[in-house]
Amino acid sequence: MKEERRFIKDNRHLLVLLTVLSVMITVWSLPKERIQRYSYTVGKPWTYEMLIAPFSFSIEKSEDVLQAEYDSVKAAFAPYFSRSQDVSSAALKRFENFYTDSLHRVVPPETYASLYRKLEQVYSDGIISLSGEEILAEKQYLRIYEGNTSAIRPVSSVSSVRDAYRSIVESDDIPPHDRYVLLQYNLDDFIQPDLTYDEARSQQDLEAQQNRVSHYLGMVVSDQKIVDQGEIVTPATDLIIRSYLKTVNDRAVSKRFQILTWGGQIIFSILFFLILFVYLWLYRVDDIDDRAILYFLMGSVTLFIVCTSMFVQYSSWSIFIFPCAMLPILLRVFLDSRTAFTGYLVYILTTSVFVSVPHEFLLLEIAAGLTGIYSLKELSQRSQILRTCLLVFIVYGLGWAAIQMIRLENISDIDFYQYIYFAINCILLLLLYPLLAVVEKLFGFTSNVTLVELSNFSHPLLLELADKAPGTFQHSIQVSTLASEAAKSIKASPQLVRTGALYHDIGKTANAPYFTENQSGVNPHDQLTAQESARVITDHVESGLALAEKYGLPPVIRDFIRTHHGNGVARYFFIRYQQEHPGEQPDEAAFSYPGPNPQTKEQAILMMADAVEAASRSLKEYTEDSIADLVDRIIDNQVAEGYFRESPLNWQEMAKIREVFKEKLKTTYHTRISYPEPTAGLRQRKR
Repeated sequence: MKEERRFIKDNRHLLVLLTVLSVMITVWSLPKERIQRYSYTVGKPWTYEMLIAPFSFSIEKSEDVLQAEYDSVKAAFAPYFSRSQDVSSAALKRFENFYTDSLHRVVPPETYASLYRKLEQVYSDGIISLSGEEILAEKQYLRIYEGNTSAIRPVSSVSSVRDAYRSIVESDDIPPHDRYVLLQYNLDDFIQPDLTYDEARSQQDLEAQQNRVSHYLGMVVSDQKIVDQGEIVTPATDLIIRSYLKTVNDRAVSKRFQILTWGGQIIFSILFFLILFVYLWLYRVDDIDDRAILYFLMGSVTLFIVCTSMFVQYSSWSIFIFPCAMLPILLRVFLDSRTAFTGYLVYILTTSVFVSVPHEFLLLEIAAGLTGIYSLKELSQRSQILRTCLLVFIVYGLGWAAIQMIRLENISDIDFYQYIYFAINCILLLLLYPLLAVVEKLFGFTSNVTLVELSNFSHPLLLELADKAPGTFQHSIQVSTLASEAAKSIKASPQLVRTGALYHDIGKTANAPYFTENQSGVNPHDQLTAQESARVITDHVESGLALAEKYGLPPVIRDFIRTHHGNGVARYFFIRYQQEHPGEQPDEAAFSYPGPNPQTKEQAILMMADAVEAASRSLKEYTEDSIADLVDRIIDNQVAEGYFRESPLNWQEMAKIREVFKEKLKTTYHTRISYPEPTAGLRQRKR
């Protein structure tokens, strides 16, 4: 008892530690921004209460409008080109030398003078390079920067190298004969670009012009109405709402706001998790005793809060896509309805602190979560999950329609896009089925789905039992029927005890002929001593546990194998030993089962059902009195031996179990009435 009390005390310390850790992780994960989010659609009515500006703020232009204005400034911008006087001076000097050296022999002075003037003209207008042409391809103006002055000129007023050459050679001032002669010389050697694109100056000026573009359309003053409930949200209204939300976010960056936000989140997290803590401390002491349950409950609630927080912070999708109802269903499958609802309530209350639509979120998610809890009283088939998803979708849909109808004037104004989100939510709920297997592996739980699968007679271990020990197999089936009916009468788990009963004697396959139900006239115990026989009989528990481990049976089923005889004694061989060795005190441990005694109601029911069913086969006649006496005698002996001291069964529940056993055995062993033999005269007439 001291060890048990210390264990419970340690687990309560563990509960305190897990609660503190959950609060810390929750506060760390919650959004620290004070962003108010609204779910609305442009062109649809505003479904919230009147939104009034609590402070003055500027109306910011949308990104598209700003980008369009930036693009307009860029399109009208005149890029900078620097003029180099050295290029034109050097080119004209080289042209003079060229004329003096050779060109004077083929062209007269008049033609040379025309060429020189034309060359001066194109350099005066400006010559751009090929890369400069690409920059000015879609421009109308450029800015020529020379010395400390700049001037805007039309792009058409400057020439490319190609155009400058053509304008010189094809000038009307040059006679045709001289033009023909000039084509034989490389006059393009004297035409070099003197305008160079100034990228740094151009980029600097462009950015300065774009920075002068106003980001605001106007102002909203404090206490001004932004939008009223039922009004259509226009693009202009949408712009004002976005500006308001951005201003709220910018204000929340300050240290004062951050401190207040952290403080509020800490208080809320402590308050909500305290609800779960007090509930477990006062009403679920049994759950505190089980560390796996504590880890699962506190861990799953905290994990869902963190995942929802991450979804809200890093996703632009509606919160109603997130499958919140998965948490209460998980808790219901492995725990109970009240614990599932309490844990889910803590999750929903905590999450509602940072979602954009807390009122709608609370209403819809609580309704959906309760639907999930109530629709899965016992999960035993995949189709039940499909049905639950459908019911959750219906509840979402009806709840959303009701909220919209209260706020809107026309049914056509309902935001039907939300139904797409609800559908995605319910599709994600289908992930619940594979998630059950993960939870079972992590925490050692066993769901009803697994129990139903194990109850299938095609399971390899049951097939082996039916083949090697057919009598034991039939006995196990009868015990499972008795035990499950008894479990129903006291609101225990019928599926759990039914499955445990099917596997409780699997260890008998190792030495099947040594057990009465599998014998057919030959008794191998006749060749063994009482101690050897007792060892063969009691060893079927250890053999069963070895088989259970080999076939991967869950721990909860192994417990039925371990406890169905408790610390009892193989009494038949114990008494036989006493008869064979009168006056000698036998070692009771050599005739005892390894135990322990039953720890749960289901294990206690199985022990009673196993003993009652086996003993009922030895009755000489089956009457109400004989069956009732047998049941009472067996259970009274087990009570007297103290087998049920560690189980939570009470006297009222035990009385109900007795009555169920009696009724079921009377039904199983009913006898037909005996008809009297006909008289000789009647027999003669029939002939």
